[in-house]
Amino acid sequence: MAAETPTRIMEAAKELVRENARVEGVTLSLESVAKRAGLTKPGLMYYFPNKEALMVGLVDFAARHWHELLLAEAGGNPGELTAFERHRAYVEVATTADVSRADYWIFSDALYHPVLAGPWQRWLGPWFSLEDAPAAAHGALAAARFCADGAWMSEASGVMPIDDLAPVRAHALELIATAERGGVK
Repeated sequence: MAAETPTRIMEAAKELVRENARVEGVTLSLESVAKRAGLTKPGLMYYFPNKEALMVGLVDFAARHWHELLLAEAGGNPGELTAFERHRAYVEVATTADVSRADYWIFSDALYHPVLAGPWQRWLGPWFSLEDAPAAAHGALAAARFCADGAWMSEASGVMPIDDLAPVRAHALELIATAERGGVK
């Protein structure tokens, strides 16, 4: 039961973020998350002693979820895959995953709070590594990633989403395929 409590806390925090419709942005408190998770504030603080720890935990929870989606799509750990395989997996996941405003907020909050970038780097950094890719392929792989980034962010934020992400996915995958064949200069 104790091992499930941190997950319950993270799911409660994400629910609160998803439900938040304030123009000023999202504000989470230890009290609101504890209440949603069915805990007392001291019970929550046993796992997350302050708001920063809660926020880092929430970002880690989200980044680990993306990592797990990528593992499932790629069929292997990033260290076992080529840069092309890793980027293909990311394009597939980012253009098909069920995302929400909560996902976008959790990701973008790292811009304002640099400590929150750590979990993203730890979980997703290996997926975006270009160390094993030919230098001539770096631009195409980055462009494919940026297509996928824009797709999921547009869907999650709800700002100018498009009806069909399949052409975006196909274009990004073609960039990767061209780079893999050595056709990118």
